[in-house]
Amino acid sequence: MIAEVQKAGRFLRIPDPSEEERARYRRAFDAARQCAPDGFHLKYSGRAKGDFFLGLLRVTGEDDTEWNRIRLARSRVITDIEDVITAVTADHSAFEISDEVLPRVLSLVRLLAEQARAIHGDIAVSKKRRQPRPLLKVHGRTYEISFKERQKQVRYVPAQPGRRTYDWQRVTPAHRFEPSGELELHVSQGSGYGWKKEWADSAKKPLEDQIDAVLRALKAHAEQVERARLAWEAEQRRQREERERQEEERRLREAQEEEEHRRREAEKKKRTRQEWEAAVSVATIKAVDAVRVDRFGTALAQWRAAGEMRAFCAALDEAASASDDAHEAVWLREWSTWGKAEADRLDPAVAGRSLTAHSLHADPTGDQLRPFLEGWHPQRPEKEKAPNKKEPKAEAEPPKPEPERWRGFTDERLDQGWRYGPQGRAQWWRR
Repeated sequence: MIAEVQKAGRFLRIPDPSEEERARYRRAFDAARQCAPDGFHLKYSGRAKGDFFLGLLRVTGEDDTEWNRIRLARSRVITDIEDVITAVTADHSAFEISDEVLPRVLSLVRLLAEQARAIHGDIAVSKKRRQPRPLLKVHGRTYEISFKERQKQVRYVPAQPGRRTYDWQRVTPAHRFEPSGELELHVSQGSGYGWKKEWADSAKKPLEDQIDAVLRALKAHAEQVERARLAWEAEQRRQREERERQEEERRLREAQEEEEHRRREAEKKKRTRQEWEAAVSVATIKAVDAVRVDRFGTALAQWRAAGEMRAFCAALDEAASASDDAHEAVWLREWSTWGKAEADRLDPAVAGRSLTAHSLHADPTGDQLRPFLEGWHPQRPEKEKAPNKKEPKAEAEPPKPEPERWRGFTDERLDQGWRYGPQGRAQWWRR
């Protein structure tokens, strides 16, 4: 069954089968749908009456429109060949033919239907159209067929010599055209710039002998269209794969750039930390030395001051011993006692004082490190922001002197009295 459907162009029509044939096709369908080729699935229409249709549809949904058109057209078209012949006989205005060649046209339509049915095709006429136009369905495609009778040129012989056919006629024609009996078969698919092809009677071969060539041409066209479709799908698939490849390359490139960015940032942070650690190491040595110099210098100054204070206190004690005034001696000894106590407080050599309260190897604080870090932060591997320089204040403008109160004074309004309107400067004629 699948082979027959593929041979028919993936859409197979069985004209009005009997009940037994219809049931047999349904059973065959149930068995065959499990064996559909990859990328396709099998569907059927016409379970109880009418024509039985089988379709091998792509799972991508590209054939759903055509399948719905075929399925819904069962009640909109005439598919029985005798009914088609009857419809064309009743109205053949769609063809450019004379009544004399109509029997031949009908025989050609019947011949096309028989040949198409042999390859799982048919001829139908739409009920929706005003003029019956046969539609030839073969190899899974629908073509519109029409006939045209060629015209031949003959000598014009007026029915009544010397009499004009029309009142407005000025020149009598020498020739006229009349049907020749030779037919042209036009097959087209689509409208406008769609595919078209024509066959015509010739001296050696009439149209009846060219039906096989017509069907071969339609098969070749269907194969060409199928190849074009496959090529288009392959191109679309190639473009899609190319886009996916480019997208993958872009993602990979972005990932590499991101990884490179992270690596550079990590290297930058590592290099910054190394520079900071080196700066802190050097600054620590300098800061420790500076702190030691400062503390030692301070202690030395205090020690010298304490010695001078003790020497001064000793001189005060001598002066008190040599003094004849008892009160003066008491005062001198009080100042000497206070000076000795103050000297002991300042003397760094005394236990628990000055240098003994600080370790020689104490770590410097952040403020002690900052002058030697050349802009680095004492606790973090980063540069400190430079303090904002205060912009020089603009020189204040000297205050404008207040105008003297007596300037601009006038007594013009003092003697005007009351008047109507807004009070203000009086008019010139009121002055």
